[in-house]
Amino acid sequence: MQTPAFPFLTEQIVERIFSSGELTRDDRQRIQSMLLNESIGDKELSLIERVMEGVVKGILDVMN
Repeated sequence: MQTPAFPFLTEQIVERIFSSGELTRDDRQRIQSMLLNESIGDKELSLIERVMEGVVKGILDVMN
């Protein structure tokens, strides 16, 4: 089993993302790693949905 390159998304990381208003490349890679993990839970999916909703609504800027 492979260890993810990035730690999983936590509520603290989501709060940092919303505080800064920016979704960084590292944040996107962290989310991608989580989505590729077969054992992702409902809590993690909920956090990802919250971030994606922030992007769609224009609350978060996607950074290069």
